[in-house]
Amino acid sequence: MKSAADLNPSDPYQRLLQEYDLREIDSNDARSLFHRKYMARLRWVVGTVQRQLAPGSIVLEVGCSQANASLLLAERGYRAVGLDIRPKALGYALSKHTDGPFFVVAGSAAHLPVSNQQVDGIILGELLEHCADPVGIVRECSKALAPGGIAVLTTPNGQYIGSTEPLYRPDSQGNASLAQQQFGAAGDDHLFAFTLPSLKQVLAAAGLQPGACGYVGSAIYSDRLSPLKRLLPLRWLGGLSTWISSTPGLNRWLSYSLVAVARKPVSGDE
Repeated sequence: MKSAADLNPSDPYQRLLQEYDLREIDSNDARSLFHRKYMARLRWVVGTVQRQLAPGSIVLEVGCSQANASLLLAERGYRAVGLDIRPKALGYALSKHTDGPFFVVAGSAAHLPVSNQQVDGIILGELLEHCADPVGIVRECSKALAPGGIAVLTTPNGQYIGSTEPLYRPDSQGNASLAQQQFGAAGDDHLFAFTLPSLKQVLAAAGLQPGACGYVGSAIYSDRLSPLKRLLPLRWLGGLSTWISSTPGLNRWLSYSLVAVARKPVSGDE
């Protein structure tokens, strides 16, 4: 995969995506808050797919934007497909592609242009918080999954001590005014945030079986702790963040992101 620094996009929206990449996956500052938060999620997503699915499996990244997860999985031998509602995002993703089977398709998460039961894995990275109907989106993705297939999700932690976003409630599901606000062009249209229990409820309501769910990224990466971040070796910084995100009582309040994997039942599953 090419670095964003090696690209020269002429379109304003693609330049915006390049700016995101330059402060996230391709940042020159390995201690940057944006870089550490983003890489914690990305490594978890890619690692989870690799643990759950064999190379050669079809993995669909819904709302892929820069498609970094798909591009990394393609390099590892997965048949990766990036789907986004914005063709310019797909053009940007294609400009980064170098190795492995990677394809793009334009479409909406609400109406996937994918045949039923044709996909082994689906990635929903930082998407549900933008959706007025999270259960409907996950249910639509479940249709595309083959029996036994997995959905891999990340979303901001609504209980993080710095979060100011309203928490998701089932009675807000499908609200018409929220539907008009969803899928904003700059990614600044979060409608609500989830707790780990409410995220599991969405997955179950959509007919999936929640599996490994938890937290990644922690307040140790905050710029407010910049002096401490500069003193700690990177290995210690990552280890401390992992410890916080895996420690009950700390992770709920001090972790930036929720992560979850859920499985589509096979025939005979309860």
